[in-house]
Amino acid sequence: MTNWKLKDIWAEENGMTVTETTDTTATTEMTVDKRHLNGVGVCQGGALFTLADLAMAAVTNQTGKSVSTDANIRFLSPALEGEHLVCHCRIIKDGRLPVVEGEIRTAGKIIATFGGRDYRL
Repeated sequence: MTNWKLKDIWAEENGMTVTETTDTTATTEMTVDKRHLNGVGVCQGGALFTLADLAMAAVTNQTGKSVSTDANIRFLSPALEGEHLVCHCRIIKDGRLPVVEGEIRTAGKIIATFGGRDYRL
């Protein structure tokens, strides 16, 4: 793991980790298990959003503290129990209000795309 410096207890307790960071990118990962499933047996959207939010925080907090001002996610395919998810996020516009975008993938399919904006404190 790289120098990810903030502690995200919620993400950690839900099996999510930051596996790589650079000045402009971050990668987070998790394996879908029973605690992530919704009522129809697929990964709950909130778990996917948390994985994306963790990646957004990891990349925007590399140079100081920041908080999200807005974020969105588009669910494209269901994530199933046992699938390993990899989330890549990148800064597409840097500055006081960095803009980020990314995607969550598993073997062979895109699960979701997302984007957002932060405010550097």
